[in-house]
Amino acid sequence: MRRRTREALAGWIFISPALVTQVLFIYFPLGWSFFVSFFRWNLIRPMRYIGFDNYTSMFTSSDFWHSLSVTFVYVAVTVPVSIFIGLLLALLVNLPWLKGKGAFRTFFYVPVITSMAAAAVIWAWIFESNVGLLNYFLSWFGIKSINWLSDPNYALVAMMIIGIWKRIGYNMVLFLAGLQVIPRTYYEAADIDGATPFKKFLSITWPLLSPTTLFVTVMQFIASFRVFVSVSVMTRGGPAQSTQVITFYLYENAFAYLKFGYAAAISVFMFVLMIIFTLIQFRFSKKRVHYL
Repeated sequence: MRRRTREALAGWIFISPALVTQVLFIYFPLGWSFFVSFFRWNLIRPMRYIGFDNYTSMFTSSDFWHSLSVTFVYVAVTVPVSIFIGLLLALLVNLPWLKGKGAFRTFFYVPVITSMAAAAVIWAWIFESNVGLLNYFLSWFGIKSINWLSDPNYALVAMMIIGIWKRIGYNMVLFLAGLQVIPRTYYEAADIDGATPFKKFLSITWPLLSPTTLFVTVMQFIASFRVFVSVSVMTRGGPAQSTQVITFYLYENAFAYLKFGYAAAISVFMFVLMIIFTLIQFRFSKKRVHYL
Protein backbone atom coordinates (compact mmCIF):
# COMPACT_ATOMS: atom_id res chain seq x y z
CA MET A 1 0.00 0.00 0.00
CA ARG A 2 2.84 2.39 0.78
CA ARG A 3 4.45 1.68 -2.58
CA ARG A 4 1.16 2.27 -4.39
CA THR A 5 0.63 5.49 -2.44
CA ARG A 6 4.09 6.71 -3.36
CA GLU A 7 3.54 5.83 -7.03
CA ALA A 8 0.17 7.58 -7.06
CA LEU A 9 1.66 10.64 -5.36
CA ALA A 10 4.54 10.70 -7.84
CA GLY A 11 2.07 10.49 -10.71
CA TRP A 12 0.04 13.44 -9.40
CA ILE A 13 3.23 15.46 -8.94
CA PHE A 14 4.33 14.82 -12.52
CA ILE A 15 0.97 15.77 -14.04
CA SER A 16 0.37 18.72 -11.71
CA PRO A 17 1.97 21.38 -13.99
CA ALA A 18 -0.23 20.36 -16.92
CA LEU A 19 -3.26 19.96 -14.65
CA VAL A 20 -2.82 23.39 -13.07
CA THR A 21 -2.35 24.95 -16.51
CA GLN A 22 -5.53 23.29 -17.79
CA VAL A 23 -7.55 24.45 -14.79
CA LEU A 24 -6.24 28.03 -14.79
CA PHE A 25 -6.30 28.72 -18.52
CA ILE A 26 -9.09 26.49 -19.85
CA TYR A 27 -11.61 25.22 -17.31
CA PHE A 28 -11.75 28.27 -15.05
CA PRO A 29 -12.12 30.79 -17.94
CA LEU A 30 -14.78 28.54 -19.49
CA GLY A 31 -16.77 28.36 -16.28
CA TRP A 32 -16.30 32.08 -15.62
CA SER A 33 -17.55 32.96 -19.12
CA PHE A 34 -20.66 30.85 -18.60
CA PHE A 35 -21.25 32.57 -15.24
CA VAL A 36 -20.71 36.11 -16.58
CA SER A 37 -23.03 35.49 -19.53
CA PHE A 38 -26.01 35.82 -17.14
CA PHE A 39 -24.95 39.28 -15.95
CA ARG A 40 -24.67 42.82 -17.27
CA TRP A 41 -21.11 43.91 -16.53
CA ASN A 42 -18.81 46.62 -17.87
CA LEU A 43 -15.90 46.24 -15.38
CA ILE A 44 -16.82 49.60 -13.83
CA ARG A 45 -20.21 49.06 -12.27
CA PRO A 46 -21.09 46.00 -10.17
CA MET A 47 -22.38 42.94 -11.99
CA ARG A 48 -26.18 42.82 -12.32
CA TYR A 49 -28.00 39.54 -12.90
CA ILE A 50 -30.22 39.68 -16.01
CA GLY A 51 -30.89 35.98 -16.67
CA PHE A 52 -30.98 35.03 -20.34
CA ASP A 53 -31.21 38.62 -21.62
CA ASN A 54 -27.71 38.48 -23.12
CA TYR A 55 -28.62 35.36 -25.08
CA THR A 56 -31.91 36.92 -26.19
CA SER A 57 -30.09 40.05 -27.39
CA MET A 58 -27.54 37.89 -29.19
CA PHE A 59 -30.06 35.80 -31.10
CA THR A 60 -32.12 38.88 -32.08
CA SER A 61 -29.12 40.93 -33.23
CA SER A 62 -28.64 41.32 -36.97
CA ASP A 63 -24.94 42.08 -36.42
CA PHE A 64 -24.51 38.76 -34.64
CA TRP A 65 -26.10 36.77 -37.47
CA HIS A 66 -24.09 38.74 -40.03
CA SER A 67 -20.80 37.97 -38.26
CA LEU A 68 -21.80 34.32 -37.95
CA SER A 69 -22.61 34.11 -41.68
CA VAL A 70 -19.25 35.72 -42.56
CA THR A 71 -17.52 33.16 -40.34
CA PHE A 72 -19.34 30.25 -41.98
CA VAL A 73 -18.35 31.49 -45.44
CA TYR A 74 -14.74 31.79 -44.30
CA VAL A 75 -14.78 28.29 -42.79
CA ALA A 76 -16.54 26.75 -45.82
CA VAL A 77 -13.75 27.95 -48.12
CA THR A 78 -10.57 27.76 -46.04
CA VAL A 79 -11.11 24.30 -44.51
CA PRO A 80 -11.57 22.21 -47.70
CA VAL A 81 -9.06 24.23 -49.74
CA SER A 82 -6.32 24.04 -47.09
CA ILE A 83 -6.95 20.30 -46.65
CA PHE A 84 -6.88 19.69 -50.42
CA ILE A 85 -3.65 21.63 -50.96
CA GLY A 86 -2.05 20.07 -47.89
CA LEU A 87 -2.87 16.59 -49.20
CA LEU A 88 -1.46 17.39 -52.65
CA LEU A 89 1.77 18.68 -51.11
CA ALA A 90 2.05 15.59 -48.90
CA LEU A 91 1.60 13.30 -51.90
CA LEU A 92 4.29 15.26 -53.73
CA VAL A 93 6.77 15.13 -50.83
CA ASN A 94 6.11 11.40 -50.41
CA LEU A 95 7.30 10.64 -53.94
CA PRO A 96 10.52 8.58 -53.70
CA TRP A 97 12.27 10.39 -56.56
CA LEU A 98 11.72 13.92 -55.21
CA LYS A 99 14.94 15.71 -54.21
CA GLY A 100 15.29 18.28 -51.43
CA LYS A 101 12.37 17.01 -49.36
CA GLY A 102 13.70 18.62 -46.18
CA ALA A 103 13.85 22.08 -47.76
CA PHE A 104 10.42 21.54 -49.32
CA ARG A 105 8.85 20.64 -45.97
CA THR A 106 10.57 23.55 -44.24
CA PHE A 107 9.41 26.04 -46.87
CA PHE A 108 5.75 25.12 -46.43
CA TYR A 109 5.91 24.69 -42.65
CA VAL A 110 7.47 28.09 -41.92
CA PRO A 111 4.06 29.86 -42.11
CA VAL A 112 2.74 27.55 -39.38
CA ILE A 113 5.32 28.72 -36.85
CA THR A 114 5.34 32.35 -38.00
CA SER A 115 3.58 34.84 -35.75
CA MET A 116 0.21 35.69 -37.29
CA ALA A 117 0.55 39.33 -36.22
CA ALA A 118 3.89 39.68 -38.03
CA ALA A 119 2.59 37.77 -41.05
CA ALA A 120 -0.50 40.00 -41.21
CA VAL A 121 1.70 43.11 -41.45
CA ILE A 122 3.60 41.57 -44.38
CA TRP A 123 0.41 40.45 -46.08
CA ALA A 124 -1.05 43.94 -45.66
CA TRP A 125 1.82 45.20 -47.78
CA ILE A 126 1.36 42.40 -50.31
CA PHE A 127 -2.34 43.27 -50.66
CA GLU A 128 -1.70 47.04 -50.85
CA SER A 129 -3.63 48.38 -53.85
CA ASN A 130 -0.97 50.76 -55.23
CA VAL A 131 2.46 49.24 -54.48
CA GLY A 132 1.44 45.75 -53.34
CA LEU A 133 3.30 42.75 -54.66
CA LEU A 134 0.13 40.83 -55.60
CA ASN A 135 -1.28 43.58 -57.81
CA TYR A 136 2.15 43.93 -59.40
CA PHE A 137 2.11 40.27 -60.46
CA LEU A 138 -1.50 40.50 -61.62
CA SER A 139 -0.58 43.44 -63.84
CA TRP A 140 1.64 41.07 -65.84
CA PHE A 141 -1.57 39.38 -67.04
CA GLY A 142 -3.37 42.63 -67.77
CA ILE A 143 -5.48 42.53 -64.61
CA LYS A 144 -6.29 45.94 -63.16
CA SER A 145 -5.31 46.87 -59.62
CA ILE A 146 -7.64 45.40 -56.97
CA ASN A 147 -8.40 47.09 -53.67
CA TRP A 148 -7.98 43.91 -51.68
CA LEU A 149 -8.44 45.36 -48.21
CA SER A 150 -10.76 48.30 -48.95
CA ASP A 151 -13.26 46.64 -51.29
CA PRO A 152 -16.04 44.64 -49.55
CA ASN A 153 -16.02 42.18 -52.45
CA TYR A 154 -12.38 41.22 -51.97
CA ALA A 155 -11.52 41.82 -48.31
CA LEU A 156 -12.84 38.45 -47.12
CA VAL A 157 -11.09 36.73 -50.04
CA ALA A 158 -7.82 38.25 -48.82
CA MET A 159 -8.46 36.89 -45.32
CA MET A 160 -9.15 33.46 -46.82
CA ILE A 161 -5.87 33.50 -48.74
CA ILE A 162 -3.96 34.26 -45.55
CA GLY A 163 -5.81 31.55 -43.63
CA ILE A 164 -5.07 28.94 -46.29
CA TRP A 165 -1.41 30.00 -46.52
CA LYS A 166 -1.09 29.71 -42.75
CA ARG A 167 -2.48 26.16 -42.47
CA ILE A 168 -1.43 24.15 -45.53
CA GLY A 169 1.99 23.34 -44.03
CA TYR A 170 0.38 21.89 -40.89
CA ASN A 171 -1.94 19.75 -42.99
CA MET A 172 0.92 18.65 -45.22
CA VAL A 173 2.98 17.36 -42.28
CA LEU A 174 0.04 15.41 -40.83
CA PHE A 175 -0.90 13.87 -44.17
CA LEU A 176 2.75 13.01 -44.82
CA ALA A 177 2.90 11.18 -41.49
CA GLY A 178 -0.26 9.30 -42.43
CA LEU A 179 1.14 8.34 -45.84
CA GLN A 180 4.37 6.98 -44.41
CA VAL A 181 2.64 4.47 -42.12
CA ILE A 182 0.69 2.83 -44.96
CA PRO A 183 2.36 -0.55 -45.66
CA ARG A 184 4.12 -0.68 -49.03
CA THR A 185 2.86 -4.23 -49.54
CA TYR A 186 -0.57 -2.84 -50.43
CA TYR A 187 0.89 -0.85 -53.30
CA GLU A 188 3.04 -3.76 -54.44
CA ALA A 189 -0.04 -5.98 -54.63
CA ALA A 190 -1.86 -3.25 -56.57
CA ASP A 191 1.07 -3.02 -59.01
CA ILE A 192 0.84 -6.76 -59.63
CA ASP A 193 -2.86 -6.32 -60.43
CA GLY A 194 -2.02 -3.52 -62.86
CA ALA A 195 -3.70 -0.70 -60.92
CA THR A 196 -3.10 2.85 -62.12
CA PRO A 197 -1.73 5.50 -59.70
CA PHE A 198 -5.16 7.13 -59.49
CA LYS A 199 -6.79 3.77 -58.76
CA LYS A 200 -4.24 3.08 -56.02
CA PHE A 201 -4.99 6.46 -54.49
CA LEU A 202 -8.76 5.82 -54.44
CA SER A 203 -8.54 2.22 -53.24
CA ILE A 204 -5.57 2.33 -50.84
CA THR A 205 -4.28 5.79 -49.99
CA TRP A 206 -7.50 7.69 -49.46
CA PRO A 207 -9.28 5.05 -47.31
CA LEU A 208 -6.22 4.49 -45.11
CA LEU A 209 -5.75 8.24 -44.71
CA SER A 210 -9.27 8.62 -43.32
CA PRO A 211 -8.18 8.84 -39.64
CA THR A 212 -5.70 11.58 -40.53
CA THR A 213 -8.31 13.33 -42.67
CA LEU A 214 -10.80 13.29 -39.82
CA PHE A 215 -8.28 14.76 -37.38
CA VAL A 216 -7.15 17.42 -39.85
CA THR A 217 -10.75 18.38 -40.66
CA VAL A 218 -11.67 18.83 -37.01
CA MET A 219 -8.54 20.84 -36.25
CA GLN A 220 -8.94 23.05 -39.31
CA PHE A 221 -12.59 23.71 -38.55
CA ILE A 222 -11.71 24.86 -35.03
CA ALA A 223 -8.79 26.99 -36.24
CA SER A 224 -10.84 28.64 -39.02
CA PHE A 225 -13.78 29.28 -36.73
CA ARG A 226 -11.45 31.09 -34.31
CA VAL A 227 -9.79 33.37 -36.89
CA PHE A 228 -9.04 36.73 -35.31
CA VAL A 229 -5.51 38.13 -35.57
CA SER A 230 -5.43 38.69 -39.34
CA VAL A 231 -8.82 40.44 -39.24
CA SER A 232 -7.86 42.54 -36.22
CA VAL A 233 -4.54 43.69 -37.69
CA MET A 234 -5.56 44.21 -41.32
CA THR A 235 -9.23 45.16 -41.64
CA ARG A 236 -10.76 45.62 -38.16
CA GLY A 237 -13.87 43.86 -39.47
CA GLY A 238 -14.28 46.18 -42.45
CA PRO A 239 -14.86 47.42 -45.00
CA ALA A 240 -18.62 47.58 -44.44
CA GLN A 241 -18.39 44.65 -41.97
CA SER A 242 -17.39 42.33 -44.82
CA THR A 243 -14.73 40.65 -42.64
CA GLN A 244 -16.47 40.92 -39.29
CA VAL A 245 -16.07 37.34 -38.15
CA ILE A 246 -17.67 36.14 -34.91
CA THR A 247 -14.43 36.36 -32.90
CA PHE A 248 -13.88 40.00 -33.84
CA TYR A 249 -17.53 40.75 -33.09
CA LEU A 250 -16.99 39.23 -29.64
CA TYR A 251 -13.81 41.27 -29.16
CA GLU A 252 -15.52 44.53 -30.10
CA ASN A 253 -18.40 43.98 -27.70
CA ALA A 254 -16.05 43.11 -24.86
CA PHE A 255 -13.26 45.66 -25.22
CA ALA A 256 -14.77 48.45 -27.33
CA TYR A 257 -18.31 48.57 -25.94
CA LEU A 258 -17.50 46.99 -22.53
CA LYS A 259 -20.39 44.53 -22.83
CA PHE A 260 -18.59 41.71 -21.07
CA GLY A 261 -21.74 39.75 -20.24
CA TYR A 262 -22.91 39.89 -23.85
CA ALA A 263 -19.43 38.92 -25.09
CA ALA A 264 -19.39 36.01 -22.63
CA ALA A 265 -22.70 34.79 -24.05
CA ILE A 266 -21.18 34.86 -27.54
CA SER A 267 -18.17 32.86 -26.33
CA VAL A 268 -20.45 30.25 -24.75
CA PHE A 269 -22.39 30.00 -28.00
CA MET A 270 -19.14 29.54 -29.97
CA PHE A 271 -18.00 26.82 -27.58
CA VAL A 272 -21.27 24.89 -27.88
CA LEU A 273 -21.33 25.33 -31.66
CA MET A 274 -17.81 23.96 -32.09
CA ILE A 275 -18.65 20.95 -29.91
CA ILE A 276 -21.78 20.26 -31.98
CA PHE A 277 -19.92 20.47 -35.29
CA THR A 278 -17.11 18.29 -33.98
CA LEU A 279 -19.56 15.63 -32.80
CA ILE A 280 -21.34 15.77 -36.16
CA GLN A 281 -18.04 15.23 -37.97
CA PHE A 282 -17.21 12.24 -35.76
CA ARG A 283 -20.72 10.86 -36.21
CA PHE A 284 -20.74 11.05 -40.01
CA SER A 285 -17.14 9.88 -40.30
CA LYS A 286 -17.56 6.84 -38.04
CA LYS A 287 -18.36 4.42 -40.88
CA ARG A 288 -15.89 6.05 -43.26
CA VAL A 289 -12.78 5.93 -41.09
CA HIS A 290 -10.57 2.91 -41.71
CA TYR A 291 -7.77 2.06 -39.28
CA LEU A 292 -4.74 -0.05 -40.08
